[in-house]
Amino acid sequence: MGLLHQTTIISISPVRVVVVVVLQQYIVIFSMLLKKTGYRFNSFEILLLNATLPDMQKKSLLSLVLATVYRPPGPYTDFLKDFAEFLSELLVNFDKALIVGDFNIHVDNTNDALGLAFTDLINSFGVKQNVTGPTHRFNHTLDLIISHGIDLTDIDIVPQSDDVTDHFLVSCMLRITNINYTAPRYRLGRTIVPATKDRFTNNLPDLSQLLCVPLNTQDLDKMTSNMGTIFSNTLEAVAPIKLKKVREKCIAPWYNSNTHSLARNSQS
Repeated sequence: MGLLHQTTIISISPVRVVVVVVLQQYIVIFSMLLKKTGYRFNSFEILLLNATLPDMQKKSLLSLVLATVYRPPGPYTDFLKDFAEFLSELLVNFDKALIVGDFNIHVDNTNDALGLAFTDLINSFGVKQNVTGPTHRFNHTLDLIISHGIDLTDIDIVPQSDDVTDHFLVSCMLRITNINYTAPRYRLGRTIVPATKDRFTNNLPDLSQLLCVPLNTQDLDKMTSNMGTIFSNTLEAVAPIKLKKVREKCIAPWYNSNTHSLARNSQS
């Protein structure tokens, strides 16, 4: 199954970036992640959203982190350190992420120290910078789209009127493949809690008539069967069998067959 939607990044001022996401025939739920994650840095501004694509039963098919970044011009030593910290935490916690915004870094200039350092940084984390070509009226590539776990196509850069912004409009098609919806699994089971024992004991009927010495094997079989029926009925009354949803194990994004093999080899 493939999912295709268009993402447009529009820089509308030197300090703000607008991100427009248009999905085809899908509804997206956005939720703020900043308060939960605590991502706060002095060297750049960041707005972090979680985009969840639900089905009709509100079961998540896909979760995508969308980060909007603005780095003001100026010294960059703290920025490189802060952005490395941000990436290291983001990639451990999320397997699909899109980072967009005005970085004010001349990644198009192979002689620019910050551009070279920033390119080395994102390459070391295995993320991809997708924008090539000028995104600013002074012909530098400042507005970037950095992706992790997502394939981007049809990246388009459209110059805008200087009356609106000195940045260009950047759009792309975002394609996520192999989105598989696993139907929930159910099993039959009882809910046994510490209070179940007392409830079971209190609900047992008088067993004095059954607690006698059997005269023969037939009496023993009958008494055993009666006791079994009483216990089963009492247990069904205090802890009935119900259909329960199986909780699927959530596997960390970085844990795959390769890391599993490395862990197994290290233990042998």
